[in-house]
Amino acid sequence: MTSAFTERSHAVLYRKYRPKPCSMVINKILEFLKEKKKTPFISAVDVACGSGQSTPVLGEYFDSVLGCDISEAQINEATKTNTAPNIKYCVADAEHIPIADNSVDLVTCSQAAHWLDIPAFCKEVDRTLKPFGCLAIYSRLRNGQKFLHENAQIAAKLTDLFIKFRYDTLKDYWEFPVKIHDDIYTQDLQIHFSDCQRHVVDEHSDISLSELIGYLETVSAYQNYHKEHPEDDILKDLQDKYVQITFNFV
Repeated sequence: MTSAFTERSHAVLYRKYRPKPCSMVINKILEFLKEKKKTPFISAVDVACGSGQSTPVLGEYFDSVLGCDISEAQINEATKTNTAPNIKYCVADAEHIPIADNSVDLVTCSQAAHWLDIPAFCKEVDRTLKPFGCLAIYSRLRNGQKFLHENAQIAAKLTDLFIKFRYDTLKDYWEFPVKIHDDIYTQDLQIHFSDCQRHVVDEHSDISLSELIGYLETVSAYQNYHKEHPEDDILKDLQDKYVQITFNFV
């Protein structure tokens, strides 16, 4: 596991700007689980849960859900906003989940598998899942993200602007280069369980400019850049270029 998300200031941003998983992803997980187990579903664990993006969503379908993360700061943020009696959070890493053997129906890991020791994690999943329980790993792919706009030229310019931000400005600050990150989820992630399935879900999200800039501030590559170049306000520059393209169309 990494310590990239352990600072309190980063955890606060994470809770504010990181989105929940889209409903299509959750539905895919539940459909797969229903093929293996009868309802009702009793328990789930959300591993590397951050500040609680996926955990509350799972709480709608399970009697009890445990969210765990190696970062105490992230867990503190998740706990602050938790009002659901069937959801609990704790500090723990993905390779040592603090639950009994064969005790959960579902283990999830959202946007974090690329940080994990996968063989050790899978061994722990093996220990904790009930018979016919399921593991769900999911993430937003970095490559292929596009802007939608009624003006196709504006959409293309905005897409190009953010591709250059990710690939050029932040190029040397990713722990995992963009292609390697995406390949992990689309082809390279090796899970030893039988009956594995991969799905790509086309998600469309409405997001304001301030929310988009806030999200980028949570990205580990930006955090790494900012630590080395605190004087550079690259997000302000990006925002100005976005406004220029959108309203002046140059």
